[in-house]
Amino acid sequence: MTRNTAPAVALAGCLAGLVLHASADTAAPGREAQSTASVLWYEEQEPGTGSYPVRMVVSPGFVRIDDDDDYGDFVLLDRGTRNLYSVSHAEQSILVIGYHARERRVPDTLKLDELVEADASAPAIAGHRPLLVSLTANGTTCYRVAAVPGLLEDAVAGLAEYARALGNRQLGSLQTVPAEMQTPCFLSRYAYAADRYLHHGLPIQEWDDAGYRRTLVNYRSGVRVDPGLFVLPEGYRRLRLESDGL
Repeated sequence: MTRNTAPAVALAGCLAGLVLHASADTAAPGREAQSTASVLWYEEQEPGTGSYPVRMVVSPGFVRIDDDDDYGDFVLLDRGTRNLYSVSHAEQSILVIGYHARERRVPDTLKLDELVEADASAPAIAGHRPLLVSLTANGTTCYRVAAVPGLLEDAVAGLAEYARALGNRQLGSLQTVPAEMQTPCFLSRYAYAADRYLHHGLPIQEWDDAGYRRTLVNYRSGVRVDPGLFVLPEGYRRLRLESDGL
């Protein structure tokens, strides 16, 4: 996988089968004053790919996800409006995914369970011992998480907002997903319960049997960050999902 693809991977599940249209809208998130943020660095791997870096910068107003390049492509969540923006410098475009309130109640046909175990063999991180969590849907184990409760709770809250925004988008486009793909694991992981992998703390590892893996390699809290990291480029073409009424 080449550089500047991590943000695209993060949004790929939301775009399958959807049509984009150009927008003349120029609205953008407000500029955030200089503030501190939590920064997390992960190594991520998708099925059939090599590993690539993913950086997550969580400030009070925004969540930015990129490949550890201040000047590369990125995905931005405005935590105030819950709108998502995916920036491509090569195409000089910004995909705008507007937030629309939707019913997120898990349907009765989808039974979600968790198996949580203390990992007695793992060393404590910042005084917190990791938990091993197996996330299941209708009796099938969908994926597993090693999470540290109590660590970087501000970052966990921001990442949960980002996951819910993606899940909200997926809920609005389920009609574009082939029926055979709408398995219990897909529906729980990407639509109805996209944030449940964060319920037990900060993930330090995530993996599934299909070859996906994400591993935390470093983190820092209270980092002074450049507010420009959360500013959208001027003059870029805006694209919206055709089903977005925003």
